[in-house]
Amino acid sequence: MGEILVGVDGSTASHRALTWALDEARRRGDAALVVVHAYAPPESRRPYAYTDAYMSAEVLQRLIDEDQRSREEQEEAALHHAQGLVEGMVDRVGDASDVAIRRVVVPREPAETLVEMSDHADLLVVGTRGRGGFKGLLLGSVSQQCIQHAHCPVVVVP
Repeated sequence: MGEILVGVDGSTASHRALTWALDEARRRGDAALVVVHAYAPPESRRPYAYTDAYMSAEVLQRLIDEDQRSREEQEEAALHHAQGLVEGMVDRVGDASDVAIRRVVVPREPAETLVEMSDHADLLVVGTRGRGGFKGLLLGSVSQQCIQHAHCPVVVVP
């Protein structure tokens, strides 16, 4: 069974990529569809980086503990949001009961994740937001990174 990997981020472009990938999986007959949403995890405020020379160890530890709890709550909220996003996107493409679909949510950089996962895929499908020209070069778009570094053929759905 082949595997088609599709990156989604909730945008209209990624919805078109998901729809295209689903249609391609149907054409292939036995291809599994892996829907991937990778997102940058929330960053720490790192209160201990801005400490006062007179701050007690107890106050510093309290700030570190609060930061850790806050980061864990943010990570949990981001994960929950991402899982809901993927489920919503899969639901919006209509009946997909004829295709085996696996949903993957990863708190990592999207391009890095898709390129790494492409090592086990037969095809990688991504959308593009149309940031071309010089601005696109500065942004280092996910689709551009996938085209250059993926380990399998890449389809970019405009």
